[in-house]
Amino acid sequence: MCCSKCGLDCGKCSLKEEYGCSGCLEMTDGYWGEKCEIKACCEEKGLEHCGLCKDFPCEMLLDYSYDPETGDDGERLLNCKKWADEKSSAHDSRIKNIVLGVVLGGISGLILGEWQGMVIPFVLGGTIVGTGVALMIETAKK
Repeated sequence: MCCSKCGLDCGKCSLKEEYGCSGCLEMTDGYWGEKCEIKACCEEKGLEHCGLCKDFPCEMLLDYSYDPETGDDGERLLNCKKWADEKSSAHDSRIKNIVLGVVLGGISGLILGEWQGMVIPFVLGGTIVGTGVALMIETAKK
């Protein structure tokens, strides 16, 4: 689960308590009171974190990740990758479930339509109902 823009695991950060940091997702500026260029970059691009950027990992993030003072030897890069993979996996799962709802609804409509002698209306109705059910299930998961 994402907790920072740059991939830092805020739960492991020793400066969190010292500076009263609530994390960059909640704060306007960096915990040190300065503008964080990584945070600003993500926000300008409308991204939740760096792992979702088409330029990941960029030079700025690499420099920050391996900086002797602020770096963590690339752990934040692995976190960003993991968070991006989790988001992609969840998206793929939603798409598969919706397609499954459409197909099952259409097949059910086909079977009932054959039985009632009205294939097209039943297939359309079944497809709509299957789509609706799949969307309701996906919405309930959130």
